[in-house]
Amino acid sequence: MSSTINLAEDDLSRKALESLIATCQQDPKLASDKDIQIVINTTKKMGIPKDYVPRIIPLQFCKLNKPRDLRILLITKDPSTIYRDAITKDEPVNELIKEIITVKNLKRRFRGAKLNELYSEFDLIVADYRVHHLLPKVLGTRFFHGSKKLPFMIRMSKQLKVKRQKMIEECDTSYIRAQLKSICKNAHYLPNEDNCLNVKIGQINKQTVDEMIYNVIDIISFLTDKSRKPQGGCIKGGIESIYVKTSNSTSLPLYIKEKQITANYDDDDEDDWKL
Repeated sequence: MSSTINLAEDDLSRKALESLIATCQQDPKLASDKDIQIVINTTKKMGIPKDYVPRIIPLQFCKLNKPRDLRILLITKDPSTIYRDAITKDEPVNELIKEIITVKNLKRRFRGAKLNELYSEFDLIVADYRVHHLLPKVLGTRFFHGSKKLPFMIRMSKQLKVKRQKMIEECDTSYIRAQLKSICKNAHYLPNEDNCLNVKIGQINKQTVDEMIYNVIDIISFLTDKSRKPQGGCIKGGIESIYVKTSNSTSLPLYIKEKQITANYDDDDEDDWKL
């Protein structure tokens, strides 16, 4: 069950977001900061080993991005002929994916400083789930330090692996397109063993303050709802505080948990919190 969320008329969240946006627009040092994120501090550690696989958080009211607005790189297993041919023939999907590259060619073409060029060239990287686990070693810390450009895991078809049976190579372009739309429009997070999560809620001059507030509501609801496991429901014991920031700004409080006076308070109870 997720935490109860109430929006107060004179809410702290609105003031914090408006102040952050105004500061970024006025301070030359923050002029290039566009992404706004929340920092969620939890009562208990999540205790989830880091696997570098971003999890999707569905947003009900506000889409973050559209696939056509991003430069998307697709990394596939070798050989890529079946995927390349199918995607090239499907014009709507072909327009979304700017480049297709195999892991083998990725290793050969992009080393050292070349990886920085790759990082700058693409907004989003997606990879076949069968090769995703190889990418930390291939792409290195430039991509895997933090979570700004972690490769997302996708499936090339709806076909499921059957034990002791070889999978038939398939490429379902409609399914690929659906996954790209889901990745682009929704929020995402990377589970960890600690008690702190960072999640992007919007962009300056793209989402309104109201839209970002609704995104925060969706994010917290998903992360605290145990029925949404294993993708969601990772927050245990409630939330201590939520702050909002950009990459280089100071953090401003959206929510700080009121200290409980009663001695009978159970840490496992999910607290009601107010934005």
